[in-house]
Amino acid sequence: MRAQKDNLAPEDQASNIHPIEFLTENGFALLRPWEFNRAPLPKTGRYNFIVRSPQNSEREIIVELVAEVIAQIEVHRRGRNFDSFWICIAERHLANYLSEINDYPVSNKLVVTRLDPADINLALRWGRT
Repeated sequence: MRAQKDNLAPEDQASNIHPIEFLTENGFALLRPWEFNRAPLPKTGRYNFIVRSPQNSEREIIVELVAEVIAQIEVHRRGRNFDSFWICIAERHLANYLSEINDYPVSNKLVVTRLDPADINLALRWGRT
């Protein structure tokens, strides 16, 4: 008996993309469009997320970090890359808003004007082994 060799052609690249999906306790899902669009990471300060409600409606939500918030952390950077940190902070603040308010932000935009102690603690440990 001879084994048959299957054709192992690569699958369609788009079907292999599995972007991170952040789920809140109350059923909202946050997606990072730059991951499934294969776009570069967004620039620090402004992040667009696709948010799906528990009822499956979707909206694009912008999370903007004010300059003072970024400056507060940038002084502690010391050569570490903080691009993914800011994405994490924007995503976390959006998830907290959705969990607490149980609705989309007004005008589909959330402005982060201050960091909480957990954000500061995370920044101090970010990128360290």
